[in-house]
Amino acid sequence: MVPIITGAEVPKEKMDSAMEDLNTSLKLFEEKFLQDRPFIVGDQISLADLVAHVEIMQPVGTGVDVFKDRPKLRAWSDRVKTEMGEALFDEAHSIIMNVHNLPQTFQDNGMLEFLKPKIQKMFN
Repeated sequence: MVPIITGAEVPKEKMDSAMEDLNTSLKLFEEKFLQDRPFIVGDQISLADLVAHVEIMQPVGTGVDVFKDRPKLRAWSDRVKTEMGEALFDEAHSIIMNVHNLPQTFQDNGMLEFLKPKIQKMFN
């Protein structure tokens, strides 16, 4: 998100650290939350699955393939999409999957000037 919002690259060491944190979180999610169940709390989809899925899709919207080498995570995501229905799933993730449009949206609504220095401060 930082390059998209600020136009500046994230320092490699910060990106490496963020990716390490993401990979650790995804591993814990698979091992502790999904385990061998089809959904987080059992055999049926729940609000927990919907909230978790939106969070997991955020890096996907920036081009990070969180499902690579994670067949359990991909299978769970596919089950969530099937249960939601493709049209609703796509609608729910439309902003995340079109994150490249955010700078213009933020520019139009005045948020870019507010967010840009805060984001730059976090990553510089």
